[in-house]
Amino acid sequence: MTARSTAERVSLAAVALPGGGSEVRGFGRRPCRVDDGWLRVESSGMCGTDISLHTAGLDRPTVLGHHVHGRIAELGDEAARRWGAGPGDWVVVEEYLPCGSCEQCAAGRYRLCPRTDLWSGGRRVGLIPVDEEPALWGGNAQYMYLPPEAVIHPLPGPLADGLAAWALPLANALDWVLGAGALRPGETVVVLGPGYHGLAAVTAALYGGAGSVVAVGLVQDRSRLEFAALLGAGVAPVGAPGDASAALHDHVARVTRGRMADLVLDLTGAGDVSGAVGLLAQCGRLVLAGGRGAPEARLDIGRLTRMSARVIGVRGRAPDRVTQSIGILRAGGAGLSRVPTEYVPLAGVGEMLDRLAAGKGPATPHVVVRPWDPDRREEAR
Repeated sequence: MTARSTAERVSLAAVALPGGGSEVRGFGRRPCRVDDGWLRVESSGMCGTDISLHTAGLDRPTVLGHHVHGRIAELGDEAARRWGAGPGDWVVVEEYLPCGSCEQCAAGRYRLCPRTDLWSGGRRVGLIPVDEEPALWGGNAQYMYLPPEAVIHPLPGPLADGLAAWALPLANALDWVLGAGALRPGETVVVLGPGYHGLAAVTAALYGGAGSVVAVGLVQDRSRLEFAALLGAGVAPVGAPGDASAALHDHVARVTRGRMADLVLDLTGAGDVSGAVGLLAQCGRLVLAGGRGAPEARLDIGRLTRMSARVIGVRGRAPDRVTQSIGILRAGGAGLSRVPTEYVPLAGVGEMLDRLAAGKGPATPHVVVRPWDPDRREEAR
């Protein structure tokens, strides 16, 4: 192999460190094998999981990033047949690395496979340390390894980096709103938390024919509530996390003429869901999307029984929701292009994660790592 070809097989990556912080390193890329490949990463969206991992500190250096989109750089023959793709194809990569043989995988619920489940195996894109060959397991890198168990969705053509980074958050929201939430046309939806998934949920609800959507956030989330309004939602700022104030109840009552909300999505992970339950209409549905560290919550069982209401916990998405999400984005994104994108080069990943953890991030929740950013030169260590 010539000196030039050796250099071409080095990928820069932002490596999250056990003591906190991040640094750019260079890693060699071995040639792909018959059943795996390499992705040239174009965008890697930051989400709350990345922030919490970065803040808590990892056990070993790791390339984070699990909302990944790009072009296939290399692909083995067996992998090409399995994924129905080839070099040069644009794809979205899910975070799951399932076993493919357990009961959940056989039923198509690979997000619940014990091997990739965050509560058990936790083997996922963006979670595998760099000391496991070939090191580049996350999207915050110029190239990402595609192992045989990767879950890949071909795109029918290129998408703008900022729009493509919505593919998985929007797929989650479609699953939570239209699937678990069973939204029917004309219903009223309340979305608690105007973050990354909150804005995606507003989009999914309006796409699904909701009669009205109310986005609820803290007073300091005013700019994000403004983005929700741009998408077509009504907005309601509250004073504190988990606020069950009479003002919020009255706001929803006004919008619904006293009927209250058919569907409430609590995406805050705050733990206190009493306020959310109080917003439900008769036969309403409360969808909860907490994280691995979400606290325990108390529920008013008597009220839920009287209201014939349902509480549904959700995580991830079904495979067909990714296909649906890609179709919506290809058609223009149902308004998501109105949400500004904050682009981050590899050298800025650690600083941005620190800012987001401290609540000092950009006004938009849509933060995207672009590893080939032409405006910033990355230096390998």
